[in-house]
Amino acid sequence: MTTAGTGPELDETAAPLARWLRHEWTTAGSRLLGRGYQACAWLAESPVGPVVIKQPLDSPLLGRLGRMALRSEAETYRRLAGIPGIPRFHGLIDGCLLIEHIDGPSFRRAEESLRDRDRFFALLLETLEAMHTTGVAHGDLKRKDNILVGPGERPYVIDFGIAWRADSDAPRWRRAVFEKVRQMDVNAWIKLKYRRNFDALAPEDAARYRPLSLERVARAIRIPWQKVTLRRWRKRRRNRPSRAE
Repeated sequence: MTTAGTGPELDETAAPLARWLRHEWTTAGSRLLGRGYQACAWLAESPVGPVVIKQPLDSPLLGRLGRMALRSEAETYRRLAGIPGIPRFHGLIDGCLLIEHIDGPSFRRAEESLRDRDRFFALLLETLEAMHTTGVAHGDLKRKDNILVGPGERPYVIDFGIAWRADSDAPRWRRAVFEKVRQMDVNAWIKLKYRRNFDALAPEDAARYRPLSLERVARAIRIPWQKVTLRRWRKRRRNRPSRAE
C-alpha cells in the first residue's frame, strides 16, 4: 500500500494531508457524496482546501476489493497529472484516495443551462485526447455524472474506477482492449454532444463515430438490469426537487 511520504509520485500536499487524515479527519465532519460496493466518497475541508476522499469499506472482503480498486485508480490519476479537465491527485494515503474537489454540478444537472455547449464539448474532447495519449481510457463516460461542469464551464472527467490502461509496449491483447475502450469514450462524447441525434453529426464527428458491438451487448444487459434493480426509478426519485414544508 502506498502511504504518504513514500515515493516521488506523491504530490507535495501529501504530507500535511496525511497528518490531517490520521489525526483530525472524521466522517462526522464530512459530507457523504456516495457509497458503492467497494468504497465511500466523502467531501471534506482539508488544510489544502476541499478534497474528495474515497475510503474503502470497512468489510473484510469488500474492503480488500476496495483497496485494490483505489490503488488502480490512484495509478490512473498519476498518469493523468497535469492534464486540464482532470482533478488534481493528492495521493493514496493509508488506503484512501484523495483528489481535488471540483466546485460545480454534474453534466446531468447542468446540461440544459450550459451557455456555450460547443466550447464545453471542444474542451472535453481535448481532455479525452490528452488522456488517451497517456494510455488511459475511461470506459464509463456515458454516465453524465462522471463529467462535472467546473468554474467557467470547464468540463472535468471524474471516477476512473473502471478505467483501462495500456502502454505502447503493452501486450497486444491489452492494446486491443484499450482501443475498444478508447472508442467507447469517443462514442460517448458524440452521443452526449449530439443528444443521440446522429443525423446532426458534423463531418469531422461522423468520421470519429464507430459503433461497437460491445456497446450493443452492454446496452442489452444494462436495460433489463436497471428494470430489475429499479435503478431508473431510484435516480428519478433522488433527482426530484424536494417540496417546501
